[in-house]
Amino acid sequence: MLPVANRVPVNTPVATLAKHPAVVAWNRLTGASAVPNRITQLNREVYRLFGMKKDGDSVIAKLCSRQDAELTRVISTGLLPLVPKPALVFYGCLQMGTNRAWMFLEDAGRVKCSLEDPGHLRVTSAWLAALHACLAGHAEDFSLPEAGLSMYLKKLRASRRRVLKGLSLLELEAEEVATLRSVVEWFDHVENEWDKLDALVGGGGPRTLVHGDFAPKNIFVRQTAGALEVLPIDWEFAGWGPPAVDMGECLELAAYRAEALRYGVTWSAETIRGWATVGKILRHIAEFEWASAGLLRRWPPRSVRHMRVGLEGARIASALEF
Repeated sequence: MLPVANRVPVNTPVATLAKHPAVVAWNRLTGASAVPNRITQLNREVYRLFGMKKDGDSVIAKLCSRQDAELTRVISTGLLPLVPKPALVFYGCLQMGTNRAWMFLEDAGRVKCSLEDPGHLRVTSAWLAALHACLAGHAEDFSLPEAGLSMYLKKLRASRRRVLKGLSLLELEAEEVATLRSVVEWFDHVENEWDKLDALVGGGGPRTLVHGDFAPKNIFVRQTAGALEVLPIDWEFAGWGPPAVDMGECLELAAYRAEALRYGVTWSAETIRGWATVGKILRHIAEFEWASAGLLRRWPPRSVRHMRVGLEGARIASALEF
């Protein structure tokens, strides 16, 4: 079993770089004996291996669950090739003795999508429309997780239970109590309107591949000769669901609809606006779920603070006309 990776200083001797768990895993996977020029840690378990390939290109190595690696493999090799847009190359994965795996991907570069950049927003919306339009109906041929509205309703209810438990068990400041009660009220309001949300997405359809966390933090853009490529990463929350799941943040409605029409999909502007309304609400449900997960297990004030920050946007999203 390979050891867990640790932070690697910039000026690390070559002999030490060769022993890094990500490098050992890459060489075991490829049968090579390559050593990177250097290694940088991008996240807790994500590394950039500089000059790792024969052509000098860098490789991104991620230590993740086997489930995450397998889902990324299925999407990268079985579904994204059906979309006529550039996508990151999936180099492969190496399973470890535990329920972990090293996954290796093409380096997407360093430029992330900016919501303030009209060009970024336009090409990102077009990419998303191509994904949804081209894979509508195809994703059911693969064993993808369920990512429909029923899953988000379960997230809402589970989050509300955690918040209510926190209110009953934790010693909180008055402002923290007020925040959590407001979150519970928001959950109640959204659940009461759930039939309207379901109607806006057409009773659950159309169904397609959805990324599940389609936000700027997970979207890289890369300038090539005459084109701006969109390269999403981190498919761990992907699944089989309605387009609305991905439409809560990075979306220009006109660009999305125009691109969908190119593939013969005649989704009306009204329909797409409805999906975007639902998408904003689903996005806040997911964010509250993430924040509430730490309410009883980690530092409660931090979880409450995250929920307080998201509360105003959540109220605005749920106040939109259904």
